Amino acid sequence: MKKTLSIAAMSVLLATAANADIMRVEGAVGMWQTEPTGTITYENNTFDIVDNAGFDKSTATYAWIYLKHPVPVIPNVRLEYVQPSYDSTISKDISWGGNTYTAGMTNELSLTEYDAVLYYNLLDNTFWTTVDLGLDVKLINGNYKLSDTTGTLPAVDESFDLAMVLPYMRARVQLPVTNIGIEAIARGISYGNNKVVDAEIKVDYTMDFVPVVQPGFEIGYRYQQITIDGGTVGAGAELDTTFSGIYGGLMVRF
Repeated sequence: MKKTLSIAAMSVLLATAANADIMRVEGAVGMWQTEPTGTITYENNTFDIVDNAGFDKSTATYAWIYLKHPVPVIPNVRLEYVQPSYDSTISKDISWGGNTYTAGMTNELSLTEYDAVLYYNLLDNTFWTTVDLGLDVKLINGNYKLSDTTGTLPAVDESFDLAMVLPYMRARVQLPVTNIGIEAIARGISYGNNKVVDAEIKVDYTMDFVPVVQPGFEIGYRYQQITIDGGTVGAGAELDTTFSGIYGGLMVRF
């Protein structure tokens, strides 16, 4: 009897180990169509990035990858990259440094964002539900350029660089008996006059006809609010903006 119970227990342990994730790698690349709103302020002069700067919807490339491992005390890792950028000619006059830049002059705004997320699984596909909690180290390299094509006025080249640590949460539900998943990610923090909010929700589908490498695709909506106080990051200007829109990309799982 004891021998039978031992064999049964060993069979359960072996079956559990066989089904456990020893290592999981997943990533995606795609395009995010962002619509900007907000303002830039320099020396008490504030202008709208849509009404004055003339910025409109633009498509940004994004990429992400995460690594999940079986060591409980070491956090899992997720890396992300995205670069919302806009360029246009000025729609209305912009005052900067005592100079007036008139309609028709060129300007551009770009924000290169790098995220390194360290997280733990609270639930890992438990009853088709996954919940992750962690911290996101977000680096933003922002830049605004304004130039007079006639060469009469000096060119503006202002940097907005910011590093912040954000609380991170990810929740995912895998629809039973399907390859469809619904996922939401939220992170954000406000420190002084600096604020970053980054949230998204998506649906993805994974094709499991290949046993080792599983391709798929995702489609979702992402919202960002980025406020940078120039005085706290060594810049002369202040940025108060939001970027939002749908995104879609190709995924792969190992």
